[in-house]
Amino acid sequence: MDDKDKQKLKNYAVWLLSRQEYSRKLLGQKLRQKGASDEYADSLIEWLCDIGYLDDLRHCESYLNRQLAKGLGEKRILMDAINKGVERAHLTQLIEEREIDWFALAQQTYEKKYGYSAKQIDYQERSKRVRYMMYRGFSYDQIDFAIQSQSES
Repeated sequence: MDDKDKQKLKNYAVWLLSRQEYSRKLLGQKLRQKGASDEYADSLIEWLCDIGYLDDLRHCESYLNRQLAKGLGEKRILMDAINKGVERAHLTQLIEEREIDWFALAQQTYEKKYGYSAKQIDYQERSKRVRYMMYRGFSYDQIDFAIQSQSES
């Protein structure tokens, strides 16, 4: 790998980080896909960390913010974190520090999807809604709270 290729990879890494936060693992995968050797990718990642362009904690916070904005529950966020290169320990700590109200988030997600309805929903429709909310990562207690608060409105 010559200096020109190395400079292209460096520019590519900086360009990626200018668009969104990446974890060390994810950025390493991207660089290796572009043809970087393991040694060069690792040295480039270390350099980016040293100058403050790459930070796993910042990536973790950015990831959590994006997932919360999508209306996802804690279970789904933690499950998807593995595939996105987010360190689970950092994410769990960040969730505890924020003291997120998962019940309120479940209620918002439910209302966004199903809106307000005065009519009573039947068993089949309720099951469908519960499955949707479980897929979004909410516990049954949170889902029940969201459904009850919507039906009381």
